[in-house]
Order: sequence, then C-alpha cells, then structure tokens
Amino acid sequence: MQLWIWITLLAATSQNIRTAIQSHMKGSLGDYGASAIRFIYAIPFAWLWFLCVIRFTDQPFPNLNIEFFFWLVVGGLAQIIFTVLLVKLFSFQNFVVGVAFSKTEVLLAALIESMFLSVAVNLQFGFAIFGGTIAVVMLSLRGNFISLIEIKMSLRSRSTIIGLLAGFTLSISVVAFRAAINSLDDGDFLLRASATGAIGVIGQSFVMIIYLALKRKDELHAVFRLWKFGIAAGLFAAIATAAWFIAFALHTAAPVRAVGQFELLVSIGITLFIFRQKISKVELIGIFLLTTSILLVILNS
Repeated sequence: MQLWIWITLLAATSQNIRTAIQSHMKGSLGDYGASAIRFIYAIPFAWLWFLCVIRFTDQPFPNLNIEFFFWLVVGGLAQIIFTVLLVKLFSFQNFVVGVAFSKTEVLLAALIESMFLSVAVNLQFGFAIFGGTIAVVMLSLRGNFISLIEIKMSLRSRSTIIGLLAGFTLSISVVAFRAAINSLDDGDFLLRASATGAIGVIGQSFVMIIYLALKRKDELHAVFRLWKFGIAAGLFAAIATAAWFIAFALHTAAPVRAVGQFELLVSIGITLFIFRQKISKVELIGIFLLTTSILLVILNS
C-alpha cells in the first residue's frame, strides 16, 4: 500500500479521536469549552510541526499578505462555528450520525459550486446529490419507522438543521483555507499549508478565549483545569492536520479525500465500542448512501 494512503488513514483516525474527545468532554466543559480545546491546546503542536517543516525542508518563512489574512479570518471563524455546531449536535444524535452530518460539506460545496460557478452537472453528479439528499433524510429520522409525517418532522427538527449548518460552515472553512494557502507565493504546498494552520490556530484560540472570558467564564476555567484532555485533543488535532497536509502534498486531492471517508468507519467503531451507543438500520443505510454519494462527487471532480 502506498505511503499517502497510510498517512490519509492516520489523518482520518486522528481526526475521529479528537472529535470523540470533544464529544466526551462536552458534559464537563460545555459546548463552547469542548470546542475551544481543539484550538487552544493545538497551538504548541501546530507550531512545532511548522518549525520542523521549515527546518528540514530548508525553506524560509513565507511572506504574508492581506489576501492571506482575509481568507484566514473567514476560514477560521467558519471552522469555529462548525466545531461548536458539531459538539452541539452530539446532544441530539449519536456520535457517528453527528460525524456523518459534518461530511455533507463535500456535497454542499459541490452543489454551491454548480449553482454559483456554473459548473456543469452530469449524470454522476446528479445521482450523487440525489443520493446524498436521501441519506440526509434517513440520518434525520428518529427511529426505524419511515413515513411522510416522520420525514417532515425530522427534516424540521433542530438536530437536522444544526447538522446541515455544520456541514455548510465546514464547506466554507475548507474553501477559505484553500484560498489562504494558495494566496501565499513562497514555498511548496506543505510549507504554505503548515503556515496557514499554525497562524490560523492562534487567531482561533484568541477568539475562543475572549468569548469564553466574556460569556462563559466557568467553561474557560474548566478548559484549563481539565488540561490533560485538552492536550490530548490538541495533539490529535495537530496530527490530523499535519497528516492531511502531507497526504495532499504526496498525492492529488480527489483520491486523498476519497480514502479519507474511512473516517465514517472509525466513527461507527467509536460509537459502538467506546460510547456504547446504538446505530439503527436506517442510520447505517443512510451512512452507506452518504458515503457512496460523497465518493461519486469526489471522483467526479
């Protein structure tokens, strides 16, 4: 098996572990505190990685510009909102369904691109969007019973709205961070991406600390009191980010993102064996259909 595949699997697994830690800690830290730890405690690891990239690739610190900071702010704020929404979603849905909703960002980004950038829609893309829509309906259902009334109620439920908003904000952050990386003229992709991650996480941590200090002081105190869990979340967040960057540097984006859907399989395992939560047959079918739809969009790109 090629190296980039192993690195992609590491990225997907680390990302899942980080999210599982946040889900586990939401009871002790609150939604915003559990969201904050992925940024605050990732700073030392992100900068250690960035400095290692500079040292071992013998490249200079990239020259930053206004366009870079604009996209960094957009991506950073969108990622903060996504993280809070995802943590909130775990109060309504089990772990794997929450992660599955976040994966709709691939479908939403492709749909937005086709609507506003006049990207041609072929049969494969159309089937992917249709399948993804059915998958969302199935994931929103509260049980194995399917009826028009149940579907109508489920689609209007708070959990479905939060899930789709999470996917939408994630798609914005992905596009914005990509634009920030591409706005830098110096260095290869790995250096530019690592710089974006290291600088961005400082700004995100600052925003979260200020918000918690003004609105949720108890959660801020808990974030620093329960530092062991925070360090674990920050470590796996940094590993996931670095692994994604390396994978994208080694191979083209579409295959990496396709292999990255392994994250949903890891989520099923964490849901069943770590959190001891049940997964209904309808949810499993929805997850399989969503994964298929995402792969169709990725391979179509």
